[in-house]
Amino acid sequence: MPPTRIANLARPYIRRELPAWGKLYRALVGPPDNPRWKIAPARTVRGKLHHHRMQLELSNWSERSAYFLERYYDLDSQLVFRTLIDPGDRVLDVGANIGMMMLLASRLAGPAGRVDCIEPNPRCAARIREHVRINDITNTYLHEVALADENTRMTLRVPAGHTGMGTLAEPTPHQAALITDTVTVPVRRGDELVAQLPGPPRFIKIDVEGFEHRAVRGLAETLRNHRPILLVEFVEHHLARAGTSRRALAAELTDLGLFPYASSVRRARLRYRLALTPLDPDHPATDATDTLWIHPDDPRIQRLAPHLLPPSRAPRR
Repeated sequence: MPPTRIANLARPYIRRELPAWGKLYRALVGPPDNPRWKIAPARTVRGKLHHHRMQLELSNWSERSAYFLERYYDLDSQLVFRTLIDPGDRVLDVGANIGMMMLLASRLAGPAGRVDCIEPNPRCAARIREHVRINDITNTYLHEVALADENTRMTLRVPAGHTGMGTLAEPTPHQAALITDTVTVPVRRGDELVAQLPGPPRFIKIDVEGFEHRAVRGLAETLRNHRPILLVEFVEHHLARAGTSRRALAAELTDLGLFPYASSVRRARLRYRLALTPLDPDHPATDATDTLWIHPDDPRIQRLAPHLLPPSRAPRR
């Protein structure tokens, strides 16, 4: 029997993220690969950051975390969304997975805004459609493609445990052993897709497990001409599997006129707050998973000031 009943006793405490909630979660829920959750049932909960309903498979460690916290586990990215996405904004969510970030972007952009989800995995795309349906969302559109710097078809590999780890990059030997789904998917150059939308995005999020550099290259005209804010996953070993690096990606984005900040969170009393650390574009070493890139002339840069930390105080994740 899955340990749902015992863990549920602590769920109100974990949901509020009170002191030591993480230790309690690990003690009662266990590690991500805990086999006791393999037969756990699906659950539907309402997200505390966006108030939409989330349908969650508890056998998936990421969705299991979302069930107990009532939010997606990637908190710093969600705090970036809340800081910088305005009503009426157009948002491009590249690597939308099952729509966890889409739900927040949809709420923030509002009826006058628009969210375009890029997700090539058919199983994830089906779940995005279901999240749109059960929440009566009218401002979100799904594109079942991947983005890169050319129009082609490529192989998407999805390992067990978390659909968000699906990648077009070469898997490591460990990941290769865990792959459960392999599917050939259409790939489009991002600038061509954006040109077919009603208007350019003001905010772009890219999380594609190492293929971020190829996606950025395909969006170069959009980034140069329209200067959207960019939130991009920035993990060296993921990028290396696609034949690139953080330094190479940073050089490309710097040439487009963008400046980087490492995003993370810090605890302030009983709340978590966004923390941003300016990075040296020439030496973009960071412990953060995600980086925020913004043009220095963008007036939204003023909103970052309350969240800035000097490099020496950069929180470790």
